[in-house]
Amino acid sequence: MNIDKSKIEQLENDRNKLLAVLEGSDDSLSSPKMDIPVDNEEEKPDATDDLLKQLEVHFKPDEESPSKKIERKKEDVKIQSEIPSSKHRGVFVETEPIKIDDDDITEKMAVDPPETIIPAKKSIFKSRNERNKKGMFLYKHSWIDKDKKIDEEKKEESIPNTSPSSFEQKPLVRITKSTDVFDDDFDSVTSLKCDKKEKGYYTVVRNVKKAHQIQESGEFQEFNDDVEYILDALQPNNPIGTRCLSAITLATKCMTPAFRMHVKAHGTVAKIFRALQDATKDQSLGMCTATVMFVLSQDRLNMDLDRDCLELMLNLLENDTSHDQALDDCGLTDHQLQKTRERVIQLCSEIKSQGAAKYLNTDNITVGQLAMETLLSLTSVRAGEWFKEEMRQLGGLDHIVRTVVQCCNHVDSMTNVWSPTLLDRIKKVDRCLRILENVTMQNEENNAYLLDFENGILIDTLVRLFKVCDYEIPLYPSYNGNDKDSISAVLRECLTANLKVLINLSHDSNQITHGSKIGQKDGVIDTTLHIFLKVPEYVPHDEKFDIMFSTLTLLINLVEINMENRKLIAEAKAPDTSDILHDSNKSFAIEALVKMFFQQEELAKTEEKKTDEILDGENKQTEKPAKDAPLKAHTQYIEETIALLVEKAGQNMQHTMIASFIAILLGYITMDNKEYLEFVGKHLPDGRFTAMLAVLDKYLNFMKLTAAPGTRGIKSVEMIIKHLTKCEKLQADASGLPGTSA
Repeated sequence: MNIDKSKIEQLENDRNKLLAVLEGSDDSLSSPKMDIPVDNEEEKPDATDDLLKQLEVHFKPDEESPSKKIERKKEDVKIQSEIPSSKHRGVFVETEPIKIDDDDITEKMAVDPPETIIPAKKSIFKSRNERNKKGMFLYKHSWIDKDKKIDEEKKEESIPNTSPSSFEQKPLVRITKSTDVFDDDFDSVTSLKCDKKEKGYYTVVRNVKKAHQIQESGEFQEFNDDVEYILDALQPNNPIGTRCLSAITLATKCMTPAFRMHVKAHGTVAKIFRALQDATKDQSLGMCTATVMFVLSQDRLNMDLDRDCLELMLNLLENDTSHDQALDDCGLTDHQLQKTRERVIQLCSEIKSQGAAKYLNTDNITVGQLAMETLLSLTSVRAGEWFKEEMRQLGGLDHIVRTVVQCCNHVDSMTNVWSPTLLDRIKKVDRCLRILENVTMQNEENNAYLLDFENGILIDTLVRLFKVCDYEIPLYPSYNGNDKDSISAVLRECLTANLKVLINLSHDSNQITHGSKIGQKDGVIDTTLHIFLKVPEYVPHDEKFDIMFSTLTLLINLVEINMENRKLIAEAKAPDTSDILHDSNKSFAIEALVKMFFQQEELAKTEEKKTDEILDGENKQTEKPAKDAPLKAHTQYIEETIALLVEKAGQNMQHTMIASFIAILLGYITMDNKEYLEFVGKHLPDGRFTAMLAVLDKYLNFMKLTAAPGTRGIKSVEMIIKHLTKCEKLQADASGLPGTSA
């Protein structure tokens, strides 16, 4: 086959030029840029297309005809030429240079003279290799900052070698530091110290909680979950059976002090009873609600009540349905009903076994009984001062007064047999009186309300019970202080509570004789004097002071501003040894009071003398150890001596207080009445008040040490001292003896 070599050389040159144009690296070919309209690219044939056709014809394999090669090459180049030069961006793949062999040429082809070639725009990705390397390169984008990568590599190089072979385990040093040296309750911080090279082998875990903190956190979360679950089940939108079971479950959990503390600490008690406000409409729900109240009230801490809780409690007092009858209508199944009954009885029995609710009858528990037990366990100290006001406004005082009157209907001076039922009523009256004592303490509104309630029915009942206790206690003498269940013990407790309520009610305020009118009731003055002078002989020694002190306080309240009561006491007769109250041969009560004063004064001097002997080391009750005795013997001797001193000092002060109160009572009686002054002076040694003034001075100093200055009691004592000093001076002037200076 004859081939024109000149044409072949020309083709090679054209090929090299074409490659140079495509690579953009041929500096010899330069032509001015020409603006070629894009729209006309498809219409005008390009010289590149002709050249590619020729190359395709000459260099295509044998199985493809040269014409097809040129057509395919032309189409490829045409597609590339359609892309604007300004958009030539992308990926360049390195290819092998094209080699031309003579064997590849199969036939002649006519080559048209090449037209002017417009070089493409140079690319920033062009290769800087040599000309003979006609390769193309692929651009790969790097997503990592080179500077940052270099810094990380340097940091890795700076990390010490942490291979196991280079680690030498050494004991760590524990360091404890205090946060505040000047605070006694400072928190200590403990840390471990290790070498800087070994820090890479350890992992630091900060803010690690201790075991007890984790336990507390878990218990708190558990309590919260239980409370929220129960509180949600108690809402009014749930069935009665669900609410009853939830209330019993709550009462069971509240038997645990920890759970009870959690409920009270977060104000949940008010939320619980607010959800049970409709408990009075359903007997079964009322029983379960009263059970919850009863369990919560057994805690010695505050019950955390509010006005709504107290109102609900007082409304439940009117419901006397037993727990059997109440639970019958709650809509529970037989199994659930029996289980709930057993749990109510079990809870009450468990509380009773712990020493509380001693008066609750577990055989027939009623809603009213549980509510009353809850109410009687409350005081203003536990529930707050608002409790006094709310008890009156919500009708709580009415419930208590009616309970006292109802229980005392079957109690009078003609009672011959004290049956267990009657004693239980007296015990219930005693508990009601303790509530009345609490709500009448320094509360004028409550005092006035009770004095005028239903024409003074409470005062009449208390006076009748007062006389019964005065008459019955000498018939059942008891000298055992540990005896709490005998007839005498029950009557003594009731008498003490009765005296305290009468003291609060008889206290006149704003110089208005309202409460002191109690003394004008039939037999009140005589009964009080008899209790003071005779009843202490039939009670245990430890209870004598309480009875005598309370009766003297009541007498002082009655005569403080009430002239009629002063006359009644001055003319009253004293009981004699025969214990016959209406004997006309009795002496006057003032004579017995003066005699009691000197008796108490002598006892006070005797106790004071014993105290001085103990201080001087002359006491025979405790033997002083030798000097070479062990330290334990000396410590025991000191403790016994201190205990004995406190005992003797207490007895000394008790006798001094009784004598002082008698002096105050006689001072009020003789005030503004010369006749009574002369009558009292006849029973005094030499008709003088020297001994009384000495005792009152001692008592006044004691009050100044223990009471706040300017209190009403101190002012009253100072007023009596001033009055008796004046009387002493008058007596001294009349007899020609020197008087006592104030």
